[in-house]
Amino acid sequence: MPTSQEYTEVPTADWDLGALDRGRRPSEDTLIARSTRNNSDQGGFPGREDKRLQSYKAGLSGCLTNLKSIPGGYDILLLIRQNFIAFICFLIPSFITSWFAGPTNKSKLSPTAWLDGLRGLACVAVVIHHYAYGYSKTLHHPYDGEDNKYLIQLPIIKLIHHGPPMVKIFYIISGFALTVKAVRITSVPGLSILDSPALLRNLSSSIWKRYLRLFMPCAAGFLLCCFMATAGLFEVYPINTHPTWITGWIERRPPMQGGLWNQLVYTFWDFYAFAVEVTFFGASDKLYNTDIHLWTIPIEFRCSLQLFVLVVGGCMLRRLLRKIYIPILCAFLLYNNVWGLALFAFGYFLGELHSDMMATPELPSPLSGTLNEKRDRFGRLKSILKVILHTIMIIAGLYLASYPRDMKASKKTSGYQFLLSLTPPKYPIGGVNTRYDHSNDFWQSIGTILIAWALLYMPRVQNLILCNRPVQYFGKISFALYIMHGHVHRSLGYWVVLTGSRLVGVVHWNKKSGQWDLISGHDKDQIHTAVVVVGWLLITFPVTVWSADVFWRGVDMQSVRFLRWLESKITMKE
Repeated sequence: MPTSQEYTEVPTADWDLGALDRGRRPSEDTLIARSTRNNSDQGGFPGREDKRLQSYKAGLSGCLTNLKSIPGGYDILLLIRQNFIAFICFLIPSFITSWFAGPTNKSKLSPTAWLDGLRGLACVAVVIHHYAYGYSKTLHHPYDGEDNKYLIQLPIIKLIHHGPPMVKIFYIISGFALTVKAVRITSVPGLSILDSPALLRNLSSSIWKRYLRLFMPCAAGFLLCCFMATAGLFEVYPINTHPTWITGWIERRPPMQGGLWNQLVYTFWDFYAFAVEVTFFGASDKLYNTDIHLWTIPIEFRCSLQLFVLVVGGCMLRRLLRKIYIPILCAFLLYNNVWGLALFAFGYFLGELHSDMMATPELPSPLSGTLNEKRDRFGRLKSILKVILHTIMIIAGLYLASYPRDMKASKKTSGYQFLLSLTPPKYPIGGVNTRYDHSNDFWQSIGTILIAWALLYMPRVQNLILCNRPVQYFGKISFALYIMHGHVHRSLGYWVVLTGSRLVGVVHWNKKSGQWDLISGHDKDQIHTAVVVVGWLLITFPVTVWSADVFWRGVDMQSVRFLRWLESKITMKE
């Protein structure tokens, strides 16, 4: 999840959270320094914040010093007014405050900013996935030209809403972000001596901070969900029911416990099951209902620790040997259905390749004119062949990443049935008691590996698609967006769809069931689908982005600050 020129342990965070997942992203240091100058996360406007903040502090100090000379109640009203204005400014999304701030000195994007953009696009696809599949029973089916013949089900196009391969992308980015600094330490050009103290400091810091970096924002998300459940914001439909106007899947949500204290106790034990029993002990029988979207976080944590072991194990090896054994290890893990660690390890491999790219290029040696012309022709031909190869890799990767989760839905699947027969035996292929076959994990992992590998060598694609401001913005808030989107979908999202369906008359009140039911009919289904799409575009998604922006500034970045402060207090000085 790197986005600055100076790498730090990460993620994210990428997620990495988040996507999932993330530790200290390189972008976060830059963002924190910038937000400290601009104080944009406190509601100020960059370029004017220093004077305003100084004036505010001076005024507040004067109020406290001359408290006796101020009329009664004035000091309290002043503090209330100032803090209320600051709170309102804090609720304004950061992209709006930065727009009003006018032109500022923009820092140059780092060579790995495209990874932030890739993570941002992947997170948006996950958000669409969790929303759209709540109102469709066929989107996850493969295109077959018969029963499933919608364009949005076609390979590559379906990646707009296909969430599972995006989780694989999160893992690759996390593997890169967590090891990029260690790779720099172990890959110093011209030196055959390892900087052991620097590597030890890097890995020690990454290991002990990894758990807190992942689970502190998740704990805040659980707590917010607790308050929302207590307030009844998830009661748009009765729990343990499946109203017909929700035409797809119903996600688990926390039940109301009859009071805030009882809800807090329930949330505490739910978070304990998530962050301790599932994460540390691998308790597969523990179901946490508060936020089921965070199932990737325990996997992120375990794979992160395993990745650090790989880094330590390979730090003394020669670089060439590392670049050989890491891909072999990835292939072995992937073949044996350990795809999570395989993708993290491949991110480590990308870090090695990136280190080579960042090395100082050799200066051209003086040659005669004829030799220069031949070398130029050879260089152009080599560049063309590289572009063709990387384009083929991208297309093949997008196709494999589109591999469907439900191969039982159709026997005609645009070539995927042939791939199904080539799936390694370690991946279960369906059954009576299984919801999906697991062959998608194998082929989607290969697809995302090809995509990330090719993008590393395609700077024009990086700049055009992944490094523009909107995509970079989604990359910055991706972990917060990953945590918050479920809260909004299960409250405001359901309310918007139900209210819109009532206004256009496609639902009616069922006295027997005591809930709203969808009126059947082809025309009614189309109107209901239009309500779902328009409601998401105009209301649900903008509110989701806004809530993620506030959570990013109020929780995500604050957790990074806290970990930096904690590290300065508890670690030994050099």
